[in-house]
Amino acid sequence: MAYGQDIKWDAAYIPSSTPFPGSMKCWTCEEASDNYHCNRWAPDVYCPQGTKYCHTLHRMNGEGGSVMVRKKCAALQDCTPNTVGCSINTDGSMVCIACCEGNICNPEVPTNHTTAIFATITPYDVGTSSHFNPSVQVLLVTLLVAVIFRHL
Repeated sequence: MAYGQDIKWDAAYIPSSTPFPGSMKCWTCEEASDNYHCNRWAPDVYCPQGTKYCHTLHRMNGEGGSVMVRKKCAALQDCTPNTVGCSINTDGSMVCIACCEGNICNPEVPTNHTTAIFATITPYDVGTSSHFNPSVQVLLVTLLVAVIFRHL
């Protein structure tokens, strides 16, 4: 008797390791009615390469109740200090957008200007790298040591 023959497997393949260095996960959902339903049914998958932020859009009615929640992995162009915040529509509804950097950093939804922010771990600077160049670090340490020894 051979085991496993004629078995039709109906299971999704879930990789046990990260798909690429620095990969991360976000809560993700499309058009959920509220945050509970978004997070409850959010698939546990890695974000695509080239994304390093979690983006959350929360639409509320005039009384502040949730109408729609959308969460996704996002690239830098979707998450900047200019793309987050809240706006009030002509019908009195409000849309708040927040972005964050980090693994599963978006469990909550933004509800006002205080929570509709762009929260980063690394410094936000589009024009330069977010890390000091090692040669600059060596130069700064050398100068600091020279100044200290000069005053001894």
